[in-house]
Amino acid sequence: MINAVQGHRTNSVQEAINYLKGDHDHKGVERNPKPRFFTGSENDCLIACESIDRKQKYVTGTLAFEPNERPSDKELMEVVKSFRATFMAGLEHGVNFTDFWNIHEDKNRIELNYVIPLTELTTGRQINPFPPGKAKEDFKDAFDATWNHILGFDQVVRDPLKASSSKFETKVLPHSDSALAKQIRVIKPDKDNISANVAYQIHQGKINSRQQLCDYLENFGEITRVNDKFISLKIHGSQKAFRLKGPVYEHGADFQKLKIESATKDAPYRRQLNDADFQKVQSTLARLTKSRKSFNQKLITTPMTGRSNRNRLYGAKAIPKQSAPVKEVQQTPQKAPTQVQAPLVSTAPKQVPEIAQKQPTAGQPGMKGSPTKESGSSGPTPMGSSSNASIGNLQAQLSDLRSQIANAKDPAKAASLKIRAMKLEQQIGAAVEADRIRKLKESERFSGIKKKY
Repeated sequence: MINAVQGHRTNSVQEAINYLKGDHDHKGVERNPKPRFFTGSENDCLIACESIDRKQKYVTGTLAFEPNERPSDKELMEVVKSFRATFMAGLEHGVNFTDFWNIHEDKNRIELNYVIPLTELTTGRQINPFPPGKAKEDFKDAFDATWNHILGFDQVVRDPLKASSSKFETKVLPHSDSALAKQIRVIKPDKDNISANVAYQIHQGKINSRQQLCDYLENFGEITRVNDKFISLKIHGSQKAFRLKGPVYEHGADFQKLKIESATKDAPYRRQLNDADFQKVQSTLARLTKSRKSFNQKLITTPMTGRSNRNRLYGAKAIPKQSAPVKEVQQTPQKAPTQVQAPLVSTAPKQVPEIAQKQPTAGQPGMKGSPTKESGSSGPTPMGSSSNASIGNLQAQLSDLRSQIANAKDPAKAASLKIRAMKLEQQIGAAVEADRIRKLKESERFSGIKKKY
């Protein structure tokens, strides 16, 4: 027996269940005998998946038995109960999760199929019986080894010299007519032949290191990528490379050890676990089950308090100073110094005679000094009002930009807004300095007028 996880699905769970219940397989061949329901609830699965607003809705898989492995329904029910208690440890079936199981026997062997919605029923949180990573593979292998030992079946012994097939090759390729699938069908025989040739060369003692392996593979084509887990090869005349993945293709592989394991993979002692091996497998299974139980119990007991950072303002707290020019803001406040200072130079000399001509006589009480006040109010006030309005307008724009920066979620947009804000800060600084100089010169000019009169 082996647990073949088909993967997490995004399409309708009704379609998946209908396929498992259907009288025909993916090739249209009639199933004989017909699929039969085993345990779980189809209706509960439909309701649970309809409540999920995440992309991944459910996971499917199969507990596949060899043709000579014929467990009874009672034994299969024990396997299902153990499956739930292992991969869904800490959760109660029918309370925290639901599933659907049925049986196919049309390929002259028993296939126990399952569908599990990826949601915890009491909280709506996501659950995942098969999270990605090496721990998932160790978990599955320990479960398979335990039940194969309990039921008296042969252990699953993989050939370490054989290149493994990708998920696309095993799950998608048989059902797909896409252009990619057609390309892979063309190169798949080459991949299998190369894998067989590599195994033969290792058994003959001609390949004893990864360097020798790469040198041999270059006889078939170009090596496009090498990392710790696989070697990618594009054969002569092909436009697409494929991965050679497996123990023998990994970095640090012990070729002599793998050679012995491959030669003895069919030996009877490799097909059964001795007491020490079984104890080791049980220890691994217990450790991983305990870890899964702890995680799931924390999942259902931790209160849902919402986002812990719901008050966070996205964007920088402070606007860094940069000198990069920005074309977006076409403001003219930089002309403020010219607009403010020009009248001071050109109109001041003309205003002095006018003030002098309008000076009252000494016989007019209460009017002495009034021309100065009028000049102070009528001369500088329009300029000050215009300058203050310009600065106020820029400050309002800067405040609005800062608000946009605080709420911007797109980093590129936030950066653009920051640059615009810095430009406005420079313009405001220039306008404030120009206004200060204008007021200083105006104060000196009127001070000179008072001394003159």
